[in-house]
Amino acid sequence: MTLAVVGTLALASPAAVAAPDKPVVTVVATGGTIAGKATGREAFTSYRAGTYTMDDLLAQLQPEIAEIADVNVIQFGNKGSGGYTISEFYDLTRTVEQALETSDGVIVTTGTDTQEEFAYWLDLTVQSPKPVVTTGAMRPWAAGDSAGEAPVFGADGPANLFTAIRLAASQQTYCFGTVLMLNDEIHAAREVTKGNATMNDTFQTRLVGALGWVAGSDIYLNRAPARVLDCGTDAWATPFDLSTISAGDLPAVEIMYNYQAASGAGIRAFADAGATGIVTAGTGAGGISADASAARRDAVARGVWFVSTTRTGSGAVESTGEGIIAGLDLLPQKARLMLMLTRAFTTDIEQARVWFDTVAAPSFDMSAYADAGPEPTPSEEPTTEEPSGEPTTGEPSEEPSGEPSEEPSGEPTDGPSTDAPTGVTDEPSDTSSSPAGAASGGSSGGPLAFTGAGSVPLVLGVALVLIVSGAAVHGHRRRARHLTMTA
Repeated sequence: MTLAVVGTLALASPAAVAAPDKPVVTVVATGGTIAGKATGREAFTSYRAGTYTMDDLLAQLQPEIAEIADVNVIQFGNKGSGGYTISEFYDLTRTVEQALETSDGVIVTTGTDTQEEFAYWLDLTVQSPKPVVTTGAMRPWAAGDSAGEAPVFGADGPANLFTAIRLAASQQTYCFGTVLMLNDEIHAAREVTKGNATMNDTFQTRLVGALGWVAGSDIYLNRAPARVLDCGTDAWATPFDLSTISAGDLPAVEIMYNYQAASGAGIRAFADAGATGIVTAGTGAGGISADASAARRDAVARGVWFVSTTRTGSGAVESTGEGIIAGLDLLPQKARLMLMLTRAFTTDIEQARVWFDTVAAPSFDMSAYADAGPEPTPSEEPTTEEPSGEPTTGEPSEEPSGEPSEEPSGEPTDGPSTDAPTGVTDEPSDTSSSPAGAASGGSSGGPLAFTGAGSVPLVLGVALVLIVSGAAVHGHRRRARHLTMTA
């Protein structure tokens, strides 16, 4: 996809134009509550996850789903999200990437307990810019022997699955990386977290909110991950191409949760067990207890890398030190995945710091455009001495006769004038080849000289294309910060 297409999508109206051929969407099913069998139709929390197959679930969405996309299924697994290993995460990425070679988008269904980790893992490792959407459910699908029998009251799975397929088929999150869609909300994988144990609207993105939402057949996107600025360039992909390593290359990385007078025993045990990285979920801006800090120093001396994060759920941790990487605003469970991949792809902690500051924390920075040149000025319009339209003190001019004239007095002449007023011609103009703005009452003074409400989206689209295109060369989309080195 070109940058121009990205600009157009960003400003498109929610109702997408139907393509002549339906998009192809692959559903990679891993189980979870969405495939769960309840003990009764009223049982929202009593069920067995990963019971129904995806083929069974999709059969309940026919024929409506067939009107949106050609859907195929890969039954990757069928269990609760917490039951998957990192080796299976590796295989999941390879499966998704293979599916994207022939599909326009991929849905990954999984349990909601660790769905944010599924999503962020895919966000970091999938190298294709095509849409990847994770979804699931907070209530089991049904209570019968098949998904079509005894549906659970208010089950959210059918709507979530249907809407996720609609989102992927729309291509509106192209170059967004992986997004999570549940309860009609669209969230960025790196930012979203599960915020409630049982409620349907469990997922939230603290501080900045969702990327957008779905209302019926309309998809609204009000913001995007900063990496979209690199769409169409090599910089869009992350350094974590799993085709270059094996699952066995992924090291053990653990999390230490800090609390009042926390012991350092956990850190010592992790280091003794062979962990090469440990994430600390500290209090406030990343603080840990004295004993934990002493254990960290000992582990650093043994070659263990640490990432400092906060247990508060939002806010950035920017302090670093020997063997310590700033986790910024990553949640501890996501910093763990980032550290795991970083350790697998480099032995240089300085390179790791760069990746955490860029790949893990992309941020918009449009300051490069501040001095890019003069601000655009509106095109010059013909002026008169009396803007009010009242006659001037000179000879009043006659109404345009359709004939060219030499003098603004309106007196006819024998020959054509070289100074004809704009827009007055001998013959009606052919508007079939005119720009859209001109056809709706706009000026014909060049491709950007459009006026009229009908041309506003096009003007904005062109403007955004210029911005996005320029960003690929001149824009700096990463955070710039001074890191304080602390002991």
